[in-house]
Order: sequence, then C-alpha cells, then structure tokens
Amino acid sequence: MSDYTERWRPPAWWWLLGLGLSVGAAAELHAGADGWRAVLPYLLLPPLALGALLHLTRQEVRVENGQLHVPGARAPLSAFGPPQVLDKKALQQWRGPRAHRDAWVRVRPWFRGAVLLPMTDPDDDTPYWLIGSRRPEQLAAALT
Repeated sequence: MSDYTERWRPPAWWWLLGLGLSVGAAAELHAGADGWRAVLPYLLLPPLALGALLHLTRQEVRVENGQLHVPGARAPLSAFGPPQVLDKKALQQWRGPRAHRDAWVRVRPWFRGAVLLPMTDPDDDTPYWLIGSRRPEQLAAALT
C-alpha cells in the first residue's frame, strides 16, 4: 500500500476544449471536400485529441515504501532534504526566474501548487526536484 498517490488528471474543461478544437480543426480540413476526405478528419482528429488527454490521466505521483515515484523517475526519500510547499506564485518563480537548468521538473500546466525537494545526495548533480500537485501539502506530509 502506498503512503500517497495522486493521478495527474487534466481538468474537465480541458476535455471539452480538446474535443472542440479537434472538431474545429476537422471542419477546417473538411472545408467542403466530398467523399472520404469529408469524413476522415472527423474520424481521426477527435479520437487523437481525446487519446492524448487520456494518456495524461495515466500519469501519477506516488510515495511508496520509502521511494518517490514520478513520471520518468524514482528516488529514495533519503536522497532529499525537507520538502517545501509552493503556492501558485512561488511555483511560477521556480519554473521561471529561479529555475535551475539541471533541476528535475515534473509539473503540468493545470497545477496551482508544487513541492520543491532539495537533493542531498552527493552523487547526484541535480539541485532539486520540482513536483507539481493538486494537493502539495499532503504530498509534502507523505515525503517527511
């Protein structure tokens, strides 16, 4: 059993926007064509857009058995210093002017908070991990 699990689901309005934009793009590609060229954009673009959003829902952050699992990486909790909870404004700073080029950043555009984990492992050149979350306080609590 994990100490913390959070699926990275896009907000509901992203699904509506993705579907609307893909249908609009299909209409532009259709543009009065006849036959299979009229139907093909509608058969391809909306499922591709929804498939891309569905792929985003498969990603999650987990704290389990003393390990932090994020999409693309995992590390023991002992490799990190104390977590710092970031609000929306602080997250913008750490993704922009305060960002370090060697940092490990996993944040989605819809996140309004994150957890900053300073790296204490001397064998790792990464200065910190920046992990986006909808519940950064709960994630930070699971990391301590």
